[in-house]
Amino acid sequence: MWRPFFVKGVERVSFLRGALVLILAGFCSKIIGAIYRVPLSYLLGAEGIGLYQMAYPFYSSAFILAASGIPVAVAKLSAAEIAHGRHHRARLVFRLALVLLALTGFCFSLLLYLLAPVLANRILRDPRALYPLRAIAPAVFLIALQVALRGYFQGRQNMAPIAGCQVVEQAVRVTTMLGLAYALLPRGVEYAAAGATFGTVTGALAGVLLLGVHYLRAPRPTGGRPASIKEKAAILREIVRLALPITLGALIMPVMDTIDAVMVPWRLQTIGFSVRQATSLYGQLSGMAVSLILFPTVITAAFAFSLIPAISEAVALKRGDLVSRRAGEALGLTVLVGLPATVGLYLLPAEICQLLFRTPEAGAPLSFLAFGCFFLCLQQTTTGILQGLGRAGVPVLNIFLGACCNALLNYYLTAIPALNIRGAALGTGMGFTVAALFNLRALDRLAGIRLDFKAMLYRPLAATLGMAAAVKAAYPWFWARTGGSPLAVLPAVLLGAAVYLLLALLTGAVPRRYLTYISSSGFRRRP
Repeated sequence: MWRPFFVKGVERVSFLRGALVLILAGFCSKIIGAIYRVPLSYLLGAEGIGLYQMAYPFYSSAFILAASGIPVAVAKLSAAEIAHGRHHRARLVFRLALVLLALTGFCFSLLLYLLAPVLANRILRDPRALYPLRAIAPAVFLIALQVALRGYFQGRQNMAPIAGCQVVEQAVRVTTMLGLAYALLPRGVEYAAAGATFGTVTGALAGVLLLGVHYLRAPRPTGGRPASIKEKAAILREIVRLALPITLGALIMPVMDTIDAVMVPWRLQTIGFSVRQATSLYGQLSGMAVSLILFPTVITAAFAFSLIPAISEAVALKRGDLVSRRAGEALGLTVLVGLPATVGLYLLPAEICQLLFRTPEAGAPLSFLAFGCFFLCLQQTTTGILQGLGRAGVPVLNIFLGACCNALLNYYLTAIPALNIRGAALGTGMGFTVAALFNLRALDRLAGIRLDFKAMLYRPLAATLGMAAAVKAAYPWFWARTGGSPLAVLPAVLLGAAVYLLLALLTGAVPRRYLTYISSSGFRRRP
């Protein structure tokens, strides 16, 4: 069995413990973030969710321009300085980056606040979007400060404060979001949506305060001479040099989300829908259907996170067989998660949306988007593999190609009256598909990783078909026994999950050694 070759003894345990802490925190944060959409949808409805979703692409774009690449640069430069024992220099890197991030974060926060009327009236074509846009603007500044602190701790391989920040930030964000949405709803749905977006501000503030306390408690390095202006300028240039390509890559998806937020309601209006109807339909797609296909990615995101060091290690050892084996195993696990999730969402789309959002109409775009769940899971895992291979730019290009496909299809398909919002859902799913297929092609072309998809698919597919038959047979029975209650979905889904797990074990789709691995924790040191 493999052992990390680059650390020994206590260092190896520390490294693995840090990875486990981050993964667990990521799971908690994502689960909290996924669950809040249910009560929020009950409070705001599809129209309010549409207003809420409209603000986020602009916020994401502003944050990425202000701060996205800098924490990675801080972590990289800090780690290099610490490796040479120059702790005072590592602290200087952080202080310079903090000043840079504070300036850029403040400027982009102010810019988003001032441009909110133009964005709402001329870009989004819905004046009510002004309130969510202005409510979320201060978060850009606070998140910029937070990511600087995260980069500081990441460079020191101290992951506990970062993990705590993720959970605390998400908990405060969701609590504020739901509380303000409920309190402001009597004033109008636009005010409730603004209250919901303001949760991002309070969550970011909580994260800054928590990391700030950890930073102030950290021991101060001693020694070292004061840095000259020339040295500080050189460090700033290096930070910008490292951060710029990361920022450009991270900007792709928020820009495409922004284009969707503008294009989809506009194209719906060209075929006769009113502004309110178009906003409501966009909310059904972006705030409900898309959020449901993101549920399984809580698991595949953890796969991708864990794959990067595992693949990197195998590459460093020049073990091509180990790279192929780990990549194949990771993609096999992705298929095990993605296939049943995709089929489950396709089987009962309206029923699931009725239960979770009280909006069965959202089942229409979900039924056209469900197939994208499988390819989104594949995209995440293959991105982790490519990053582990040192090909981080390849998935960025592939995501860009998928996003372009998404935009083109959304433009044409949304304006087909028979499809309307279902056309946008189909375009989104195709975007995920294109990105995943290009990633798989890159694995073959760049790394020579050839995967036997026939062997990888047929057993999980057999278990998935058995699950589908069980769900289709059981749901009408539960529906009749519960008097037509939306809750009938729950026992049908649970039964389907049990049937899938049983069939997966019987067919060998899930090897029994996986169960042993999970029960004994795969993150423990192995002999």
